[in-house]
Amino acid sequence: MAVKCDELIYTPIDALSFRISGSTHTLTPNLKNKIIQSLEGPDGTIFSLGTTVEIKKRKYKVNIIEEIATRKGMYYIISIAKRTKSSTFLLPMLGGRRALYFWNTFLLNCFIKTEEDEDCIALLYRWSSDPLYLKFEKALTKFRSFRRRYDPSPNCVMFVFDIPKKHLRNYKKFIDGQYSKLSKTYKFTLLEFHDKDLQDVIGQILFRAEKRKHTLEKKLGEELPEDSELLSIIDVKKETYNSETYNFKKLI
Repeated sequence: MAVKCDELIYTPIDALSFRISGSTHTLTPNLKNKIIQSLEGPDGTIFSLGTTVEIKKRKYKVNIIEEIATRKGMYYIISIAKRTKSSTFLLPMLGGRRALYFWNTFLLNCFIKTEEDEDCIALLYRWSSDPLYLKFEKALTKFRSFRRRYDPSPNCVMFVFDIPKKHLRNYKKFIDGQYSKLSKTYKFTLLEFHDKDLQDVIGQILFRAEKRKHTLEKKLGEELPEDSELLSIIDVKKETYNSETYNFKKLI
């Protein structure tokens, strides 16, 4: 379904999401159990959960529709999925920085499991004929920890890696939700990978900053123990590759 509306602006954010801004007052959200199921425009349904749309020659499967209110107005974020915690905390174990891995363009997500692999770091990408991307694909297969590559769907490519031996303990701490107990060296590697500093949310989580602790306490309405981790433990299901989530359907 190619979407056309002169009063709405469609802006890709990354490989997972795009934004709808502009005359969003013309859209009506349909909710079920407080979850937006579809958006309707003057001429009928524009987006609905489970469908696949094409925005600026890029396909997105509509799995999440969010309404974002700001002082300047309101907009919608349409997403295939949320960025996994594995993307933030495990991907840096492979080395390099975000830009190397096409974080904002082709990388969909990082997982701890696939349908056939366990105890791994699995990277799911949008396939592209871009020469730079194809060169990158070959480079990934040369990584020492590379396990295998396969195509879970016509539009996606999965690269599976073994956990680097030097990070086995860090991997286990991540699985257990012990973010502040990752090694000090890896904490700084992780911040460098994301080009963040200690004041960023990631830094506050890794070093258990009082600022984040107070923010969470205010949100939860209760005090947290001094030794509390400042990010929830992973939901294994969300950190495991699910083919249905990323299987783009035919355009309507």
